[in-house]
Amino acid sequence: MSGLNESQRLLHLLRISDTFFPMGSFAMSQGMEQIINDNLVPKEKLVNVIKTYLDKVWKSFDVGIFHSALQAIETGDIEMLRKLDEICYSSKIAEENRTAMVKMGNGMMNAVDFEEDSMGNSYKTLIKEGAAYGTYPVVLALTSHQLNFKELGAISLMYVNLMEVTASLVRMGILDYIEAQKLLTELMKSMQLNQLKLCDLHQSFPLADIASMRHELSQSRMFMS
Repeated sequence: MSGLNESQRLLHLLRISDTFFPMGSFAMSQGMEQIINDNLVPKEKLVNVIKTYLDKVWKSFDVGIFHSALQAIETGDIEMLRKLDEICYSSKIAEENRTAMVKMGNGMMNAVDFEEDSMGNSYKTLIKEGAAYGTYPVVLALTSHQLNFKELGAISLMYVNLMEVTASLVRMGILDYIEAQKLLTELMKSMQLNQLKLCDLHQSFPLADIASMRHELSQSRMFMS
């Protein structure tokens, strides 16, 4: 959709970042539910936990996958895009995190109208055939290219992840809405996004990984992850 003006592109960016957008992000907590249930972190330390998500998972890996996928799309390299999809999927240690990434990506893929001759439409076919996973960062790159806001899609990725974790704290009654807004304001101060090379991508947050694994076995769950 190269004919979109700036306002239209920004509106689409807001649309795909909203909790109303049908990709199921409202049902994810990325292990935060188990961290709270196990009393691993006091309320006053929650900002530090989410900063670790920011620095050690989202900025250091997911955003990098997004940028690499965007480059592959712009060069028409669908095989590279599929490889990035596999890397993104296999990098998530906990099964429910892998499942969540695919559910979100497939939800976005189904909600976006890709042009007939676009790579997005071709990739949708690969997903339907079981030849690709359709993880969220990769599908977001396809969507960002289709709707022509490109690199700004990284902002959507960070925002959606932040809202998943923060909103889960509100729904569990750990924070009220005002406290959540203060927390988001503090976290957004460190929202600078660097484009890392594929060879420099990394992620490490054992607390969240272990919590996600324990969450898979929990008999009482409010969230999918």
